[in-house]
Amino acid sequence: MSDGLEIRLRPEPGEVRALRHAVRAFLEPRGVAERKVDTLVLVLDEIVNNSIEHGRPYRAPGDEFVVRVRVEAGRVEIEFRDPSVPRDVVTEIVELLERVGRTAPPPTFERGRGLFLIRDGLDAIAIESDAGGVGMQMRGHIAR
Repeated sequence: MSDGLEIRLRPEPGEVRALRHAVRAFLEPRGVAERKVDTLVLVLDEIVNNSIEHGRPYRAPGDEFVVRVRVEAGRVEIEFRDPSVPRDVVTEIVELLERVGRTAPPPTFERGRGLFLIRDGLDAIAIESDAGGVGMQMRGHIAR
């Protein structure tokens, strides 16, 4: 890691605003193009909000998300960790992301835009379960 930021946040909607501000404040002085900063902030916002909204059934008291952002030579890398996601849900998320692809859902669809924004906003994305079968790590990057 050449230059990085780590943020821990509770799985509550009010935490997302502080995350957006911190990521923007970290990336802008490091020469990341404004359009790329906007994209990364949107992607992280979607990841965290999706995890908050859909993770309630398995969320343990005291859980915290971890968001890491690193600036490397030619790209910005992000990492998101949710400690409570069961392995079968991680598998479902991976399958949904593969199905979404990079084509926007039709305007008549009520769901799926968040996954599209995540997939479309990043040059690459990888999602995996933690070794113990509970917890999820999502990593991706975008060219600077």
